[in-house]
Amino acid sequence: MLHLLRLTILIFLLILAVTGSAGATSPDRDTVAAVMKQAREDAKEMTVPANRFVGEGMKAAGHAANTFHSPEFQDRIRCERERLEKEVFDQYITPWKQKKQEATRPNKRSGILSAGEHIYLFLSSSVPDETVHTYMGTVAGVAEPHLSLVMRGVVGGLESRKSVRYFSRILKKDPTCRDTQERCARYQVPIKIASNLFARYGIDRVPAVVYSDGTSSFLIQGDAALDYLLERINREAGSESLTYLIKKIRGSM
Repeated sequence: MLHLLRLTILIFLLILAVTGSAGATSPDRDTVAAVMKQAREDAKEMTVPANRFVGEGMKAAGHAANTFHSPEFQDRIRCERERLEKEVFDQYITPWKQKKQEATRPNKRSGILSAGEHIYLFLSSSVPDETVHTYMGTVAGVAEPHLSLVMRGVVGGLESRKSVRYFSRILKKDPTCRDTQERCARYQVPIKIASNLFARYGIDRVPAVVYSDGTSSFLIQGDAALDYLLERINREAGSESLTYLIKKIRGSM
């Protein structure tokens, strides 16, 4: 303690010497150097007493950590956080949550095509099953929500046995499979029955494909692979989304 007191006095004297009043004479360098030297010497002899409370402090810290991470205490924190969010910060948190939900909302663009883009693949029961089955596999493979299979209607109406047998047949993943006690695997591809779409786009023969971007529509008719038909359309449409969809159909992305 004596050394500490001496060091404190020396430092105090040094401060007085350096920051003396404007009228006082500045100390010479030798005096300052001597004071600093004595301070360093005294500092060498200083010893800081050991903290006899280290063990108790570590024990208390461990106890506090265990209490903080306990399920009961975490539940109390959660309840208090929820209370503060609702009663104090609700007016600030709610707008932020709404913005976050809007930014990550999947129905804004859940596929490659944007909300304003649609592709309609027009078919009928007159198209050979092999052709229809190929289209089914392609549409199921890309899983694009804005790509729809469209039919004007089916023979005998939707409730007839002919209609049921037809859809059951063309939806089979394996056309050679026969239903027994275990049904054959089938594509989960929605089919629109919409004669109004045939009229809207002037479809007079099938297969046909229409691409609409919300302002313009492009039509191509002919029995060809879907990626080829879309590629022909995109020569005029120039859609980046169509470019990516074609790549996906071809397995290059």
